Amino acid sequence: MNTNPYGFNQYIKDILIGGKSLVVGLWITLKRLFTRIVTVQYPRQKLTMTANFRGHIEAIRFDDTKSHHCVACGLCARTCPSHVIKVQGEKTRAGDKKVGTRYYIDFSKCSLCGLCVDVCPEQTITFSKEYELVYYSRWDTVIDIMGRLEGSR
Repeated sequence: MNTNPYGFNQYIKDILIGGKSLVVGLWITLKRLFTRIVTVQYPRQKLTMTANFRGHIEAIRFDDTKSHHCVACGLCARTCPSHVIKVQGEKTRAGDKKVGTRYYIDFSKCSLCGLCVDVCPEQTITFSKEYELVYYSRWDTVIDIMGRLEGSR
């Protein structure tokens, strides 16, 4: 009387399937052992970013005004799904256009979706190519990109 529901045939079948997966895994490892290394030894070597790389958001300095063209309309802040943008602006005189003075964005919560870049009517913000941003505190990730633009003269 056989009380083992597993069965001898199933036991042999499981051993063969396991042996096959072991051989396949070892074969993949052996092939990778003799291929060229693709790891970059950062920071001694650095990658060149592709044209479609999306870094953080930055303001664009235009040649005609030597500054940005932000009018502080707030369209980017209203469009942002993460609600991480705060825009402030001021008018110099009554009847003048509003000029953006502060553009705060919290990069710790920004998903880099690009909606703010797409909806900007003045095309004054874009994605940067910078990828080596390091912050030691969460509060350091809140950046005024207009202040950063003015500071980079």
